[in-house]
Amino acid sequence: MAAANRDLIRAINRFSILNTIRNAKLISRVDIARATGLSQASVTGITAELIKEHLILEKSSGESIGGRKPILLSLNPKGAIVVGVKLSIYEISVVIINFEATILGAYSLPLENKDYTPEETADMLVRAVQTCLWQENFSKDQISGIGIGLPGWVDSTSGLVSYMPNYQWDDANLRNLVAEKLDLPTYIENDANTQAIAEQWFGAGKGIENFLVITLEYGIGMGAVINGQVYRGQNGISSEFGHNIIQIGGPLCRCGKQGCIEAIVGENAILRDAKEATVSGDWERDNKTPITIKEIIQTANQGELILRKIYHRAGVVLGIGITNLIQLYDPQKIIITGKGVLAGDLLFKSMYESIPGNLPAKSKSNTEIIIQNWSYKDWARGAGTVVLQEIYKSPAHQMIPII
Repeated sequence: MAAANRDLIRAINRFSILNTIRNAKLISRVDIARATGLSQASVTGITAELIKEHLILEKSSGESIGGRKPILLSLNPKGAIVVGVKLSIYEISVVIINFEATILGAYSLPLENKDYTPEETADMLVRAVQTCLWQENFSKDQISGIGIGLPGWVDSTSGLVSYMPNYQWDDANLRNLVAEKLDLPTYIENDANTQAIAEQWFGAGKGIENFLVITLEYGIGMGAVINGQVYRGQNGISSEFGHNIIQIGGPLCRCGKQGCIEAIVGENAILRDAKEATVSGDWERDNKTPITIKEIIQTANQGELILRKIYHRAGVVLGIGITNLIQLYDPQKIIITGKGVLAGDLLFKSMYESIPGNLPAKSKSNTEIIIQNWSYKDWARGAGTVVLQEIYKSPAHQMIPII
């Protein structure tokens, strides 16, 4: 067998072993061999390497089934420290996480709502990362890599960002700009995909081969895991759920089309409709400050009819969109996350009500829909998980970092 083939097989086996340990948290070498189908000799050899590299640890003995008690293995939380960054229109969020994706530190840098150039964005992103490291007493030498998640069309292989809402970028390579300034392995990914990877690693998608993650923010995103792999499409811009047209001639979307799901369900759309309600006199506000989503949710929950109608309509449209996804993908789970989940029943009551009636009469769908609790740190943590995945990912599927 050629050396290259032997190295590839060994790398794949190494990934399989690490993944098995991660899922089990504590597991013996014998059980790793059973779970992976590898020989005990292979498991012993590869785990010895992983211990030497400080990626896994030997823990206290497990229960004996006759004979010597087995030694259990676990991930070493200190085996790798990585940085995750979420870039949005309004802020840059940074987290530092360990090899188990536990958050060790966080920092957020507010942004003005304007069109930053890629170079300006890279400078601010680097400054935010450096500030977070300094605040949490980490040096750059301790960091194994940086993952960046952002909304829009991202080619994770080339690093090119061809579209980002509110920014007039044309194939900007933000990954390269950041990597050159920090001199660390750097990865970039669509933020909905980072959430799908995070859910697959330590969330509701753990152990699930087919599931979707819908992100509700100012825009609407989606990440798809199909047969255990994140699906990115030919050019890395698949799963643009929010830009599916659901109403011909409907409201104008940020993408330039009319009637997209995002143009009715996204927080930008909720704000637009609420402002129109004040102009028409349907919502009489005493407050003269700019309208916020928080105010809309609070006022709607207090009974303001027009605002409840806006959310009801958004929920119906979201439900119809989810019905289409169920028929296209037949996923085991659909996980809904993002800041938009804070609307609660204002949005989700009508969403749930609209789904059954839009499925075929003989549909046997048993897709589970999960509404995740949301934290602003989740986005950056998901971006950091992309780096963790790459540390021991099979070369057969590995993304290309820039150093």
